[in-house]
Amino acid sequence: MRRLLFAVLSILALSSAVAYADTFKLIGAGSLTGAMSDLIRRFPPGLDVVEAPEFGPSGLMRQKIEAGAAADIFTSADMAHARALVAGNADRTVIHFTRNQLCALARPTIGLTKDNMLDRLLDPAVRVATSTPGADPGGDYAWAVFARAETIKPGARATLERKALPLVGGGDKTPLLVPGKGAVEGVFIADKADVMLGYCSSAGVIRKELPDLVNVPLPVGLAVGPAYGMVLLNAKPVTLRFAAFVMSEIGQSVLRDYGFDPVALAEPARPTAGVIVQRRGSPARHLPPDRLVALKPYTQKIAPAPGHGDAASEWTGPLLWDVLTAAGAIDPAKPAEQVHLTVRVTGADGYIAVIAVAELSPEFAARPIQLATHLNGTAVPAGSLRLVVPGEKRAGRSVRDVVRIDVD
Repeated sequence: MRRLLFAVLSILALSSAVAYADTFKLIGAGSLTGAMSDLIRRFPPGLDVVEAPEFGPSGLMRQKIEAGAAADIFTSADMAHARALVAGNADRTVIHFTRNQLCALARPTIGLTKDNMLDRLLDPAVRVATSTPGADPGGDYAWAVFARAETIKPGARATLERKALPLVGGGDKTPLLVPGKGAVEGVFIADKADVMLGYCSSAGVIRKELPDLVNVPLPVGLAVGPAYGMVLLNAKPVTLRFAAFVMSEIGQSVLRDYGFDPVALAEPARPTAGVIVQRRGSPARHLPPDRLVALKPYTQKIAPAPGHGDAASEWTGPLLWDVLTAAGAIDPAKPAEQVHLTVRVTGADGYIAVIAVAELSPEFAARPIQLATHLNGTAVPAGSLRLVVPGEKRAGRSVRDVVRIDVD
């Protein structure tokens, strides 16, 4: 009888909880597609139902919500659109939750660098693309860069605003230039521009599709600091829980992994040399250059990818497996766990490559994937590190300037 009563009470409690379960819907900036989708995947919703998120230019997404689209949280690529949704609504809250940076993606033929960036942007022969001001903060940030250029070279602002091509971020006004490809990729594939001003966080994804593009952060004189705002459109428990999750160490770490600059993550400043290695749930460890050099070096010759010359490159540096074990991120005595772990290698420009631990493990594939410190006998420039993955048809997982390695 007691067991029956307990079962009935349990069913009633569950039924009551289900009856009060909420749905959760996020609408956000297109630049947050990868990061927010990952956060939603990791978010423990309990009994609440999480609907598929929707992403697009922040200005257009704000207008959609103002027109009545159902949403619980709006994540904007700027604070202006976020504050516009809060104005006059005392039940709404805006939170500054992350930052980004602006970079210039360019064809290698124009020779773009930090030092010559303004001159190259002003060059009449160089076509400059941006996102659409007003509809997308990415365009507004580009125009802010033009305003900063005026303080360096009088007349630059008018010249840049006149020549800028707002080819993305305008909704129906800027349709995809190449169907089936990303908006920015289409700009280059369709040969509509030579340089694209956009978010540094997006560069890694774009360069996976177009690895020949170079990504150059803006110099100090031109740089602007995109600030992202999260609007809580109601006080539903699931809304508050998701906002807290975004601001938690886990949430802020995810944003960092996607190339954003977290605003609520307490950790030491990133060192200027070496690499940070972290296994999820454990403290991060910094391996300085002298520690990496002390690991057993491995030398191998890698044939060039198609279209990248005929000469093989000789790379020297420790195996990635040895780097991970030296940092305590992998336990060599536990081969069973190695088959379900992955390694995310992040470059200074936000480019990310993913490798299965079983590819590295001596117990399994034992591939000589390495963190190279030398190329053809010469140290990699500026003490940077290069991920070298042999046997690839394309060098898509060859990460330059490795700064961080995460094991999940």
